[in-house]
Amino acid sequence: MSTSRNSDVLVYIPCHKDFVEALEQAKRLRADFEDYSSHADAQFKKLIIVVSVNSFVPENSDVELAKNLCDEVIYFGEVLLADVNISQGFLTAIKRRPEIFWMLSTNDLLTPGAVTRLLTEFEADPSLDIIVTNPKPEPQRIILKEITSVNGVISGVIYRTKNLLQFFNVAPFFPWTGWSQLTVVHAALKFHSSLNALFIDQNVVFTQNEKSISANGITYAHSFSGDLIQKFLFCKDDVERRSALRKFVRTNYFRIHLYSERDKREHDKSQLITSEHYLSWNSLISESLLKSYAPISYLIYRILKKIPFENFVQNKLMMSIKKKLQSH
Repeated sequence: MSTSRNSDVLVYIPCHKDFVEALEQAKRLRADFEDYSSHADAQFKKLIIVVSVNSFVPENSDVELAKNLCDEVIYFGEVLLADVNISQGFLTAIKRRPEIFWMLSTNDLLTPGAVTRLLTEFEADPSLDIIVTNPKPEPQRIILKEITSVNGVISGVIYRTKNLLQFFNVAPFFPWTGWSQLTVVHAALKFHSSLNALFIDQNVVFTQNEKSISANGITYAHSFSGDLIQKFLFCKDDVERRSALRKFVRTNYFRIHLYSERDKREHDKSQLITSEHYLSWNSLISESLLKSYAPISYLIYRILKKIPFENFVQNKLMMSIKKKLQSH
C-alpha cells in the first residue's frame, strides 16, 4: 500500500441517535471550508467528510440529505459500540491518507471560522504535528513530550498525518478503555519522544454541550477506569507505573464515587460484547492494578468510593482542596 498523502482534509464524524446533528456538523464544515478555499493561496484543496453511524437506523429523508453533504456515510447497524465507532475513524484515515485528519463529535458545536483557523495554522507552520484544543489556554507552540496536557475529548486533537499516520493503527486496540483517540498521541510520543504542538482555546474551534454531573457518571464510567489502565500501560517501568497510579487517585479523588456507581454488576453470561462488559472489565482491572502496585492508594480508593464528593461541587473548601491536589 502506498504511503503517500495528499492535500486533503478528512473530517470523521462518529454518531448514533444524533445522526441529524452529525449532518448539521457536515453543513457547517462545508460552509466553513468554502470560505477557506475561496482564498487564492489556500493550500488544502479538498474537504472529505465521513459520517459513521452505529446502532441507529435514520429516516430515509436524512439518508438522502447525507448523500449530498458527505463523501461517505457508513451504516453499521446494531453491531457496533460507540467507542469502536470512534476508533474506526483512524482506520478511515489510514485508508484515505489525508494531509489533515480531525475527528469531530456531534456534541461539539463547530465555531464559525474554525476550519479556516485550523488550516491556516497548519499552513503557517509546516513542522506542526498536532493542534490541541484545551479550555482557555493562551495560544502557544510547544514541543510536546507528555500526554497529560492533551485534551482527551474526541474533537480535542487535529492531526497532520505526516508523522502520525503510522500510529493510527493503535486506536482499534483500545476502544474498550474509552480513550482510543489518545493512544495515537501516546504511541507517537513514545516513538518520536516529542511532537510539535500548538495549543489553542477550545472555544475558538468548538463549544461543548455540557452534561449534568449524574449524566457524566453514567456515560463515562468505563472511561474513568480506562484512563487509569491506559496510563499504566504506557509507563516505561514499575517506578513510573506506581507513580502514575498514586497520582491518579490523588488527582481524581472527587470523581471516584461518581464513576463507581455503575460497576456493581455481573458480566453478561451470554458473552456478548456490550458496553456493560467493558465497564466491568475496566473497574476490575483498574482496582487490581492499584491493589498490586499501590496498595495504600488502593485502600484510599476503596474509601473514596463511598464518599459522594459530587454533592459538594458548590463547597469552596472542597474545591480549594481539589485544585491544590490536582496541581501536584
